[in-house]
Amino acid sequence: MGAHHPGRPDDVVHNVLEASGKFGGASPKFIVKFARRLDAEEIHDAIVTATGIIPRYTMDFAGSTNPLPPVGWAMQLPDTREPRSNGQVTQFLNAFGRGDRDLTMRNSSGSILQALNMMNQNFVMTRIHANNNGSNVQRLLGATSDPLEIVEELYLATLSRYPSSAERIVASAVMRQLGARRGAESLQWALLNKLEFLFSY
Repeated sequence: MGAHHPGRPDDVVHNVLEASGKFGGASPKFIVKFARRLDAEEIHDAIVTATGIIPRYTMDFAGSTNPLPPVGWAMQLPDTREPRSNGQVTQFLNAFGRGDRDLTMRNSSGSILQALNMMNQNFVMTRIHANNNGSNVQRLLGATSDPLEIVEELYLATLSRYPSSAERIVASAVMRQLGARRGAESLQWALLNKLEFLFSY
């Protein structure tokens, strides 16, 4: 048995848990979860969820004798060539390295193309404006004019958390400077482009 090193982080945690009765003398097992970038389909579906606009992709294509029903989530797509009915979304998914199941493996590395897609692609841009029917921005602006409530709701919808004090101050200032509509649209866009949105922690 190796020498005991008091003060090592695992000893401190073990001592605290043992004192609280969680382990009852047994050795703790530490689980590490590394941050990972979401897969292409997960990013698509996260954008759909955060913005509130669910697309409709048809699966019937030339030569199909039994067309599949339309889907609204990338996780429902039966093949990596889908959605054939929407080339922009296919390009968006491919930019995030979804692979093809045969020759090209999934790729989770980042690229400038991915950043450009998140900042400018129609799939994203047609979901963040107040005039996009069904968007969370449209819904929020119809429900309230309180900038703080809009900020909190956009953070919850996009990042699944409340804004920190510093984030609340900055976002409220943006809302005051740009007005409720442009401020909400800008905030939705900025939150979708945070690394925190694209990664699972």
